[in-house]
Amino acid sequence: YEQAVDRSISFTGRSASFFAQRKVEVLQQLLASLGRNLGQSKVLDVGCGTGMTDRHLVNRVRVLHGVDISEEMLTQAQRTVPEAHFHGYDGKTLPFAADSFDVVIAICVLHHVPVSLQSKFIEELHRVALPGGLIAIFEHNPANPLTRRAVHGCELDLGVILLSVGVVELLLTSSGSRILRHQYFLFTPLGGRIGAAIDRRLRRIPLGGQHLVVAEATSHFEPRPTGN
Repeated sequence: YEQAVDRSISFTGRSASFFAQRKVEVLQQLLASLGRNLGQSKVLDVGCGTGMTDRHLVNRVRVLHGVDISEEMLTQAQRTVPEAHFHGYDGKTLPFAADSFDVVIAICVLHHVPVSLQSKFIEELHRVALPGGLIAIFEHNPANPLTRRAVHGCELDLGVILLSVGVVELLLTSSGSRILRHQYFLFTPLGGRIGAAIDRRLRRIPLGGQHLVVAEATSHFEPRPTGN
């Protein structure tokens, strides 16, 4: 998995691990700007894969859980991040009770969910979030040409439809969540303080390589009625 991603982004001169760490930094900074302490949070990573992001996240949160539909990836994730807790997931219903997590994240997962199931996917994120808890959705920015190049060159992303901020926000509000903030990032492959400073300064410009939408779960989650 990581090798496939690394091949698709090799033209940036950076590895998948670099971009995973950058997402964690952006998440922590955005939550801090909202007055939320990631370090005190019980966090769920939906679609955790091999734990590539979780190894950068685990020491920044109180408790970390991850789910994925691939048992092979979960085995690798548990080896990579033994401090976290990983669980199998059928792709439909998250294996947790309602109101279980302070923060629920999905990192470049939503565009892999069939369009007809995206609303249900978001509703599940909302269901397991605590009232007033946060839902954070990272996605590739379809307006960035280098992002499109990377996605088109990745065998794991064949046929996917990338999602704009507007589409992600609509899915979240349709589930009953309240949008708090969105921002763009990865304007440059530069790391450290320089890369972070550039991303902060340009965060409102819709040309960054990826975007993050953060919403607040409402106090009462009401699942949509389903037909027989």
